[in-house]
Amino acid sequence: MTEHERTVSCFGGQVLLRTSGEHPFGRHAPVALLLAEALLRRIHDTMSCFEPGSELSRLNGDPRELVEVSPLLARLLAAVRPAGLLSGGLVDATVEPGRPAGVGGRRRSVALSADRRAVRRPPGVRIDSGGLAKGLAADLVAERFAGHDSWVVECMGDLRAGGTAGLPRPVLVADPFGGPDPLDVLELRDGAIATSGTTRRAGGLLDPRDGLPAHSGIVQATALAPTGVEAEMRAKAALLAGPALAARHLPHGGVLVLEDRTVVRVAPGAASPPPAGEPVPPRAVAAVRAAPAAEPGPARAPATARAPRAAFHPTPAAA
Repeated sequence: MTEHERTVSCFGGQVLLRTSGEHPFGRHAPVALLLAEALLRRIHDTMSCFEPGSELSRLNGDPRELVEVSPLLARLLAAVRPAGLLSGGLVDATVEPGRPAGVGGRRRSVALSADRRAVRRPPGVRIDSGGLAKGLAADLVAERFAGHDSWVVECMGDLRAGGTAGLPRPVLVADPFGGPDPLDVLELRDGAIATSGTTRRAGGLLDPRDGLPAHSGIVQATALAPTGVEAEMRAKAALLAGPALAARHLPHGGVLVLEDRTVVRVAPGAASPPPAGEPVPPRAVAAVRAAPAAEPGPARAPATARAPRAAFHPTPAAA
């Protein structure tokens, strides 16, 4: 099966699109890629925090408490509160200069109107699109690719894949400490994978509980989930929760890399997720590259559950 490919520059990086086959409505893969590129550029122009003219930047600079928003930006804003609730406050997309978020804080003050045409938030509270926007972008493109034989969206650390053929797409978990060998292999047929880490971010990942650089004992967390938004949220929450609680934030499975270079494979359902809204106690102390889809082949040997020595790189599936 041949997948057509296109790379789009947006969000300060590169988004790789692949798809194959013909949509039931007659849209061929090359056309689907062009439409997906146009959608990504709309998402960038709407949700980028770094473009002064983006809709999100205009919202963040608006002194009014109630501001009208487009349907596209409303999709992002609708994810802010659920992400905070599901993560116990560890994923907070709100920013208020000079103040850490605090568990259960500002995210709850961001609310869409009933018709989703306006957002209400206290003046001074800004929205940081960050990882949620990447996950949402992958999900929105996935909606456009639905119906094609195979497809994948690689969005700078987030991977969303699927297709009617149900073909496996192996993803190698690479070593964040720079080792040449992959640490694990995850297989994705229909869903998402996201990674969050502390070793490759300029300025570091901040813990919303105190506004300080993250230091939980985990240097990289990889999460599987049905959607890109959920995978992004799960990965960041697991990273910040620390080794003792991280598995609770990976209900669909994932991989953790600890400071001592230990790699822990978390099986789906290995730990009960925290009840929505349950705060995480105050702390005591990426890169994806997917393989082209391949026809089903011989069964793959299971990955080692624990290995000494954690971003993502792709390998072709077995023929």
